[in-house]
Amino acid sequence: MASLALAINAVITPQLSLAGKLRDRVILQHIAAAGIKSAIIEIRADETEGYDVLNDPWSINEEAFKEIQLADERYFSLKYTIAGSEDTEDKVFYGLVDEERKININTGTTDVLSKLFEISGEASPQEATDIADSIVDWRGEDDEPSTNGAESAYYKGLDPGYDCKNANFDILEELLLVKGVTQEIYNKVKDYLTVYGDGKVNLNTADKLVLQSLGMRSSLVDKVIAFREGDDGKIGTEDDNAFENTENAGQVLSSKFSLSVEEIDEFNAIAAGDLAGVQSNNFRGISWGALQDVELSTNIVFVIDRDEKIRYWRQQ
Repeated sequence: MASLALAINAVITPQLSLAGKLRDRVILQHIAAAGIKSAIIEIRADETEGYDVLNDPWSINEEAFKEIQLADERYFSLKYTIAGSEDTEDKVFYGLVDEERKININTGTTDVLSKLFEISGEASPQEATDIADSIVDWRGEDDEPSTNGAESAYYKGLDPGYDCKNANFDILEELLLVKGVTQEIYNKVKDYLTVYGDGKVNLNTADKLVLQSLGMRSSLVDKVIAFREGDDGKIGTEDDNAFENTENAGQVLSSKFSLSVEEIDEFNAIAAGDLAGVQSNNFRGISWGALQDVELSTNIVFVIDRDEKIRYWRQQ
């Protein structure tokens, strides 16, 4: 009987352990989903009409998104990480990331895309030009390659071969199919690119690399960032300043800082064109579900728009 009991125990114990883990995963999924509901509430609470900034409730907001306690020792967090340089540590923020702070690969010009891949992807000028032309070819409807791009004739020669899409990117990971985009380059640029929105980069939320890619010189970018941060030199605080529209953005910036003629012309050209805006309507988040005293956790990567439509969902 003792031997039989040991044999049964050897079979049943792993099954019970597996059942417990499966139960916990379901619970964690629901906890993470609760975080998305919380994100929707904060987006609704945004009271600024016509423009969006980094001190809106959906953005940096530890009170709403850091380790929010639910019932029975369950909690969720919504956080994102901005990678530091060799001299600085990574910075963790609790909140959502607006997709309009990024460059849209479905609308970005070859010049803007080339600058981004050279600056953030650390590609050579020629590699960056090749990638930019190839992106435009990938999303374009015709089958005529750009000077440095690629169409189906190139992709079919690969092993395995495939057709050029000749339509807009649906997800960012499609970039890995484009000529010249290696995994290493993709990892460096993915946080600065999007497939959501109308293609206008929000001047109130874009970071330095994106603003430089739009064509701003470093001195002008520094002044834009300093204007947004306000007197305390920090983002996401009460004294943040905002560009409320693109029509007078140059005038507003000039009232705070001394700008050279070149800087004024450069900023006005970007603000007045199709490259820039001041609004954000699509938001990315990573909602982490956790149980106290349990190592197991799960997270849901999602993109939601202002109409509360889920544009992207991936549980991992």
